[in-house]
Amino acid sequence: MELRQLRYFVAVAEERSVTRAAARLHITQPPLSAQLARLEHEVGVPLLGRHNRGVELTEAGEELLVHARRLLAGVDAATDAVRRVGQGRTGRLGLAFVAASAWSVLPPLLAQLRADLPDVTVDLVQAGPDEVVEHVRAGRCDLGLVHLLPQPPVDRDLDVAVVDREPLVAVLPRAHPMASGERADLASLAAETFLAPTRTPRGALHPHLVAACRLAGFEPDVREVGLAQTVVAFVGAGLGVSVLPASAGSVCGEGAVAVPLRLNAPVVETALVRRRGSAPSPVTRRFLRLAMSTPEPDVLGPALARRPRS
Repeated sequence: MELRQLRYFVAVAEERSVTRAAARLHITQPPLSAQLARLEHEVGVPLLGRHNRGVELTEAGEELLVHARRLLAGVDAATDAVRRVGQGRTGRLGLAFVAASAWSVLPPLLAQLRADLPDVTVDLVQAGPDEVVEHVRAGRCDLGLVHLLPQPPVDRDLDVAVVDREPLVAVLPRAHPMASGERADLASLAAETFLAPTRTPRGALHPHLVAACRLAGFEPDVREVGLAQTVVAFVGAGLGVSVLPASAGSVCGEGAVAVPLRLNAPVVETALVRRRGSAPSPVTRRFLRLAMSTPEPDVLGPALARRPRS
């Protein structure tokens, strides 16, 4: 018994006419009649009663119609499900991310993914920058979202693509004399205690703070206090100042304020990383295409792919 025979049988049963069924199926009557005859031979009982006005189902034909419709609906559902997976319209995506990316690029990316691909499930893993990379390297996550170091190394086992850039800003206690200004002169903060996220091999925000201060002509007195969220909270408590990505302004609360830097503010780049040599799943490809705003995500490679921030 072939699916084609069942489809032909259902068409004839619904049309109650071989002629109308042939027209509906866009075939001629002889091959349709031949397939019906083979189906009846396969099941071993008559399925159709023929008369001048068309055809009628036998009792066995009525029973087969119930099962044929169910079988064909299951085949169609399976075909659609497989096609959706192959096209990246359904499935799962493992995404590890650093906490500070949740202030900036991650929420709009997830919102756009939900709007474009509502049947994709995203398994989110928040971790430190080193752990994010390790999750990707070990295959526990498909992609990782991290801030790049001021001079990011070329990883032989990772593909890297920049998906966002944002300038550094001074994060100051609201009572600080420079907090009410339109711009902050970083050199004027040289005597302050600078709070920074804990330094790790891939922790990008600590090196960015130090690099910005050196660009302003001084070596900062840095106190490491954990995560970027802790930095903002401690600045709000008056324990020091900091230099963080501009998106930190969205989590400053009442105690702290983010002030743009004067002249040539360095930028922090946020990038997606993927394990090189592994074929991306269709869902991963769709997410990369969405994140990179390009028809082909294959721009990822050993050299950093850079997309200007809009």
